[in-house]
Amino acid sequence: MAEARSPDHRKSKLCGGTDEEKPKPKRSCARANVLPIKQGPVCPSLDVIKGRKGDDEGPGLKRAKTPGKCRMGFIPEEWFLFLKPMTGVSGPYILMIGLANYAASKEILVMEHEYYLGLSVFVVVYIVSTRFGSKIGSLLDKQVDAIANDLEEGRYNQLASLKKVITDAETGIWRAEGQKDLIEAKKENIAIQLEAEFRERQMMVHKAVKRRIEYHVKRHWVSRRIKHKWMVQWILENVNKGITPEFKRKVMETAIRDLSALADKHKASQASGKT
Repeated sequence: MAEARSPDHRKSKLCGGTDEEKPKPKRSCARANVLPIKQGPVCPSLDVIKGRKGDDEGPGLKRAKTPGKCRMGFIPEEWFLFLKPMTGVSGPYILMIGLANYAASKEILVMEHEYYLGLSVFVVVYIVSTRFGSKIGSLLDKQVDAIANDLEEGRYNQLASLKKVITDAETGIWRAEGQKDLIEAKKENIAIQLEAEFRERQMMVHKAVKRRIEYHVKRHWVSRRIKHKWMVQWILENVNKGITPEFKRKVMETAIRDLSALADKHKASQASGKT
């Protein structure tokens, strides 16, 4: 019994819009040594050039110093290189001959007087380019070099002016850094002035406090001396008030007796010293 399959399994093998399966086409090659055809543009775009990642990076396209290689005087070499993998070396020439034969046979290329005029002009241009092309090229190269030199001179002058601007800017930066040092020196000078003013005012406060302390000390000693003086005077007055005339007489008598005793004692000591 055959295995049941879902209708989606069959539809997955069908092309869209048809109900029948289409067989895969088989590619046959007449020659085994045919080179594969390169897919893609002939000339690279800006995004695939080496060294360019986008619009803001990389050098981009550069103008060639010399023209590209040509065949038969006007056909670019790249055309032949593009057709060489598909048609071989002689393919482009056979293609041109076939196209010319087709255009002539189908009267696309009408051979009237303008056709022969074009042939004559082509012959003249070919002779002039082969015989006098180098001289004309050297003359044109001199003119191009003169224009390029003028442009380069202008570019160099502009570059020199920009370098001068950069040098002036660097000098300005150096001067600005010098201004920083000057500002630091001014700050230090101001700090020294503030320190000197602070010490001067501190000395003024010290002197003022010292004067006040000396005043209070002098005031204390004056007050103490005055109190001592008045105390002594008060004591003497009170003592004098307490001494009676009888007490004075007794004291006087006692003093006289003491003096008489001292005098006798002194005389006796003198007499004993003489003997």
